[in-house]
Amino acid sequence: MILFAGSYTTEVLPGLEGFGKGISTLKFNEKTGELTRLHITENVNTAYVTISKNKQFLYSFQEVMPQKHPHVLAYKINKDYSLTFINKQPILGGLPCHINFINNNLLAVACYWTGNVHLYPVNTNGSINSHSQIIQHTGNSINKTRQEAAHSHMVYTRKNQVFVPDLGIDKVMVYNIEKEAVLKESYSINMPLGSGPRHLVMHPNGNYGFVMNELTGHVSILKLKHDKFEVINTINSLPENYKETPSSATIKLSKNGEFLYCANRGSETITIFNFSEEEGTLKQIGIQTVFGKTPRDFEISPCGNWLLVANQDSFTIEVFKIDEETGLLKKVFSAPNLKSISCLQFL
Repeated sequence: MILFAGSYTTEVLPGLEGFGKGISTLKFNEKTGELTRLHITENVNTAYVTISKNKQFLYSFQEVMPQKHPHVLAYKINKDYSLTFINKQPILGGLPCHINFINNNLLAVACYWTGNVHLYPVNTNGSINSHSQIIQHTGNSINKTRQEAAHSHMVYTRKNQVFVPDLGIDKVMVYNIEKEAVLKESYSINMPLGSGPRHLVMHPNGNYGFVMNELTGHVSILKLKHDKFEVINTINSLPENYKETPSSATIKLSKNGEFLYCANRGSETITIFNFSEEEGTLKQIGIQTVFGKTPRDFEISPCGNWLLVANQDSFTIEVFKIDEETGLLKKVFSAPNLKSISCLQFL
């Protein structure tokens, strides 16, 4: 099985520095949990990647400030899983932080610094056209240091809608996908003030969602009511004895939707919850150390049996076996010398 890993390669902002080289192609052994690096594709701050549905193309960006002229990047995935550059298009924003497909022909990039989302039509040969739409968020919230302006942080597609958590305005903005692949604002989900929504994941049943709030370390449960999601509860995901500033990262569900995993930087842990679909509640069942520093991203293997953690500042990817019955994690392998990894995506 093939895994792609994006990385930081240079300083992004004071306190956020990278030492990687670009996008790594890794081979994952599903029997042993071992990881082996096959290729490196060099570029600047290719911090997040996404893969086309036909698995022929990979897309990334350069996470840099506006004055350094970031671009969205297209690559062809070769037979040996190396990458060949196709083309790039300018991003009229700053610090792109997440990239995802809205549909097979439309790519979206969320920019943290400028609080906007850029849409790019994609051709059948994998190349990217210039942007077709830019959506600008506005506003602020109560954390004067981190929420002085809008900071869009993710693009998540569910059926005919797109969800964009915005850390700066304490909202998840919801857009309908209109004809001609245009996004039109539908409604917003109000999050707890000061929470800083970063990432979200939807339950496979379609009636629940979960938002990871970076600034508080809390998880908000969303429930679909009258065709709109709203927050029904918010609970802590940090260890009880953790007293430092929260810095939560990503959030993922097990394949069957029974277990929820939340990464917290600082405490260097993954918190594991059991989700009761019948009651709409989360119960904490474990907190797993990541055996490293700064778990910026993690990914669950397509088979659902493995969870891999990218420890950005200790330069490792830690491989855990998932207990299918309990949802708990057991470390089985550590891949060293993988510098400043910030994103993992299975092919």
